Amino acid sequence: MSRLSRNLVTIYRTERLIARRRLAVVQQQTILFGIAGIAALLALVLLNLALFFALQSTMSPASASAVLALGNLGFAGLLVLIARRSSVEDEVAPVVEVRDMAIADIEDELEEVATEAREVVQAVKSIGSNPLGSATTVLVPLISMLIKSRSNE
Repeated sequence: MSRLSRNLVTIYRTERLIARRRLAVVQQQTILFGIAGIAALLALVLLNLALFFALQSTMSPASASAVLALGNLGFAGLLVLIARRSSVEDEVAPVVEVRDMAIADIEDELEEVATEAREVVQAVKSIGSNPLGSATTVLVPLISMLIKSRSNE
């Protein structure tokens, strides 16, 4: 059972690491989105004002506003693409692999325990038909389970 407890601890720790990394990436993205938004807002106000006065001399005020709006949308799209580039999957891939190995090991160990339990149940069922011959078939799986539990400790 020490393998089982070790694997459960491994799964718990890896899940905690995965959650921490994902939270850190989300926090970083949120901060970057906020800073980018504030910087973009300040820069756009000043840039729009300057460009509007420059474009107004060559075109109508409505056309100048439309050109500025399209430029602002393009800049906002660029900021969103930069922020979305951060990915947590590459960072947590090794931790996910360790977690999956621990889960597979737990499944294997539980399958072994289930097989041994089935053998004991089958041996107990056969006691009714052959009490003396069944004693060894009951004792062998029980002794092997005891030996395994002692060797794992």
